[in-house]
Amino acid sequence: MDDSFSLGERAKRRVRPVRPKHAAPRSRRSRAGSFERTRYVIGGIAIVVAVLLVWGFMHFMSGAGDEAANGEAADIGAAHDVQAQMTGQQAIQSVQGLYAESGSFSQITPQALKAFEPTFSYTAGPSTDPNTVSVASTANDVGIAVFSTSGTCLYAHIAAAGVTYGSGTTCTGVVALKASAPSWPTPA
Repeated sequence: MDDSFSLGERAKRRVRPVRPKHAAPRSRRSRAGSFERTRYVIGGIAIVVAVLLVWGFMHFMSGAGDEAANGEAADIGAAHDVQAQMTGQQAIQSVQGLYAESGSFSQITPQALKAFEPTFSYTAGPSTDPNTVSVASTANDVGIAVFSTSGTCLYAHIAAAGVTYGSGTTCTGVVALKASAPSWPTPA
């Protein structure tokens, strides 16, 4: 007997495919680098979209804020006009009360109105605030003007036939004698 040991036939070697020399080597790094580049591109696009969304939201809110501010300014102007209208309404009642007592519009002067209704100031000159009433009288009618802090002057023309109204920029009772509207102007 032979003491040699044999495992059988020699194993055949597997043949590895030969890669052509011009082909790029495959590696895991190239796939990972491609994935990293894709992530950067997607991240950049996401940042641009986020910036555009924030800009759009801020632009919208700015427009809404401007609109609200303009609305508030109009509301404040309307409140000032209402204050002037209340003063004017009280002055109209005072003029009508004095006319009922004296039977003449020519007797209605700033001094007579102050004695009849001392709450407000009365002047023959221009009205400069909502608590000052400009007065002009003739034998047939009286014109009153009250300045609103909104910048508008409110007029009332009081005659035996009734009261007519108006508004403008010159705030004197003389100008108010030409008022012809059926009611106070609607506050803006």
